[in-house]
Order: sequence, then structure tokens, then C-alpha cells
Amino acid sequence: MSASSASISDPAYLRARAMETLFERLEKLCEGAIAIDRGGRVVYVNEKYLAALGLKRTSEAIGRPIEEVIPNSLMRKVAETGEPILLDIMELGGEQLVVTRMPIEDENGTVIGAIGFVLYDHLESLKPLLARVAQLESDLRLARRQLSNARAARFTFADYVGTTPGIAQAKQLASARGAAERHRAAHRRDRNGQGDAGAGDSQCLLACG
Repeated sequence: MSASSASISDPAYLRARAMETLFERLEKLCEGAIAIDRGGRVVYVNEKYLAALGLKRTSEAIGRPIEEVIPNSLMRKVAETGEPILLDIMELGGEQLVVTRMPIEDENGTVIGAIGFVLYDHLESLKPLLARVAQLESDLRLARRQLSNARAARFTFADYVGTTPGIAQAKQLASARGAAERHRAAHRRDRNGQGDAGAGDSQCLLACG
């Protein structure tokens, strides 16, 4: 087996090459890229990003705090927490940019900085995707309302389907209890009505006497 074949079958080598290839592809396809160190200072910016940043040369950004180059940048937060911000909309120079921000780690997994890519510099191209997301959110809200209404519906034993002795007995018991409750309620109404009438008769007798 040749050295080249051995390296191709080596998982560590493949992972390293995958990371390099991913960066190279993103750097070529994106509208801009910038990286900072752990202290939040710019260590890299590609040529395509200079115009959007209002710069003429990459040397104008290198070594400067990221906030001086991109006001209100969240790159420092990513470098400090190690948590990526995979998709975000950032306003820069009056334009809205779709960006992604990821931490940079060394071979031991320690965060040593962060890198950001401008995926789109015009939201017009994303309108079909945003419309689809909005439709999915609307469908989800409708499904939640329907589920909530279904849960709120009231059911009785009569709604249950089944002919086993246990279900039949439960239905009979529920029916008997319901009839008893209705009878007691009617009896209370009758008693209350008679009480009011009796009081009225007493008042009439007193007044007439």
C-alpha cells in the first residue's frame, strides 16, 4: 500500500482535509470572510469583504478590535463562548447580510478565535426560502390550535365505543349518577320556588291584616 493510499484511509487525515476543503469552498463561494483571535482582534479578512467594510487593503483591518471594523459584531461573543451562530442577519453599511459565525479550535479543542462568513449580501435571493419558512410557521401554529381545541373537547362515557361488560357497567353507572344529579338539581329548584312563594304569602297576610 502506498503512502498516498494509507493517508486516504486515515480518518484523521480525511477530517483535516475535509475542514480545509470546507474552508476553501466557503471562502470562495461566500461574499466575505473575516477571522479574529481569542482577544477579539482581526487576524484575517479576504479581499471580497473589503468594499463592504469600507476598506482598501486587508492591512487596514489586521490587528484592530473587531468592533472597530464591524460595529455591533457578535464575533467576540462566539470566540468567548465557543458557541456558533449558524445563521443570522447582520446590518452593515445600510445593507442586510446573511452571515454565519463559528468558533476556531486548536488540536486540543480549545477555542482560540472565531471566523465569520457572509453567505448572501442580498436578501432578494432568499425570498423563496423565507416565504417557505413563513408558510411552515403558519402551518405549525394552525396545527397547534387544532390540537388545543381537540384537547379541550368534552367527552362522556357515551362517546366511548365498546361492548365489554366493564365498559357497559361503567356507562350504566355514569348514566345513573347523571340522572341522580339532575333529579337533585330539579328538587332544589322546586324547594327554592316553594320557599319564595311561602314568603310572599306571609307578607300578603301581614299587609292585609
